[in-house]
Formats: sequence, C-alpha cells, structure tokens
Amino acid sequence: MGKELKNLLKIAKKITKKEVYKKLKSINDEKELEHALKYSLISSLHIQCHKLEKEIEDLEKKSGDVFFARNKSLLMPSKIKHFQVSFDIKEFNKLHDLIKDIKKEIKNVQSTKNI
Repeated sequence: MGKELKNLLKIAKKITKKEVYKKLKSINDEKELEHALKYSLISSLHIQCHKLEKEIEDLEKKSGDVFFARNKSLLMPSKIKHFQVSFDIKEFNKLHDLIKDIKKEIKNVQSTKNI
C-alpha cells in the first residue's frame, strides 16, 4: 500500500462515518480503494460544508451576527477544490482547521445570543 493511499485512509478515518470507513477498508483492489476514498472524502467535505452553511443561515434568520462565520464559510468551496486537486494531507489539515474555526464562530454566535 502506497504512502498516498495511507494518507487517504488517515483522512477518511477523521471525516467519514464509521460504517463508510469499514466498507472502504474492505476493498481489496488498491486502485478501486483509492478512487472510492477520494470520492468519499470529497462527498463528506461537501456535506459538512452544506451543514455549516445551513446552520449559518438559521442563525442569520434569528438575527445573529454571523459575519465572521459567513466569510470563513465562503472559503470552504475553494479549499475543497484545492484539496480535490492534490489530496495532500497538509491541504486537508488547513481545510479541517477552517471547519473548526467556522464551528467555533457558530458557537460564539449561539452563546452570545443564547439561541
């Protein structure tokens, strides 16, 4: 198993559901595993992006100040595309940190508004 495949598995373990990860691990063909991992990673990231955007919209409707969360969330699609090109673990870590920052901003808004 190559280094790139091991990195993809590490990343997948962090962001995919356990059931999906187990199914991915059961694939024996390395090429098929690589393609399935890449597809699964990008899908998971898009789902997370959509969920965060939905949370931000809901907070915005409740008159929360979501300026910072909204601006950070606007970076996500381009960061996902950049990760999709390289599938580099460093790029994933940057993206993962961005997701954490957005979640933190959402919690800050919720705690200040008691929503």
